[in-house]
Amino acid sequence: MMKTFHTICISFLITINVLNAQECLNVDYKLRGYFYVGTSLRDTMALGGHYQDSNGPKKVTPRIDTISTPGKFQIVVKSDSLIGFSDRVQGFKVFIINKSQSTIQLPAQDSRLYLTRQVFHKNKWQDIEYLPNSWCGNSYHSVFIKPNEFWDLQAPCLNGKVNTKFRFKLNADNGIVKNPNDVINYYSNEFYGSFNPSQLEKEEGHVPQGIMGPYDH
Repeated sequence: MMKTFHTICISFLITINVLNAQECLNVDYKLRGYFYVGTSLRDTMALGGHYQDSNGPKKVTPRIDTISTPGKFQIVVKSDSLIGFSDRVQGFKVFIINKSQSTIQLPAQDSRLYLTRQVFHKNKWQDIEYLPNSWCGNSYHSVFIKPNEFWDLQAPCLNGKVNTKFRFKLNADNGIVKNPNDVINYYSNEFYGSFNPSQLEKEEGHVPQGIMGPYDH
């Protein structure tokens, strides 16, 4: 029994040390979109050939029930749920939860959602993340999430010179509707952190993966 307890303690300490080794991102540019999801239904209207992510919707659990609102489709940020976003970067949980009665269809590029972080700065909400555009028509398709399902996602935490509040914006129509009054956006709950003002302008950039890479920035 003592040997088992000792093993558990060692595992716990290793986990703590890994988290301590991870840090929030301190960058001077907008991050490229990083929310990739799978789908509950196949998009029969898509051209095909796009990247298909395996992170599909899951059935809502009792834990997810406690943080969601009945009858709503919503984005819930749990900035206190710390996880490892990557080997060296600390992150937190972001959930997209469908507690409505309808299957929700969302636009995607190679399984990447139009979901970006915004910062409240100079009395207005501004983007500090961006989504690149593919020149390949095959990249564009829809993903679907059924009632009582959710996507389990993660985002990197940020660190910078200015303390403020954040939120995530999900564009549900890819800006195809030109009348601003008709654009469908969903917003997460607000949370606090810090960022660098240069993240409002400069983009992270991207090196294409060969001549057939569909993204050039």
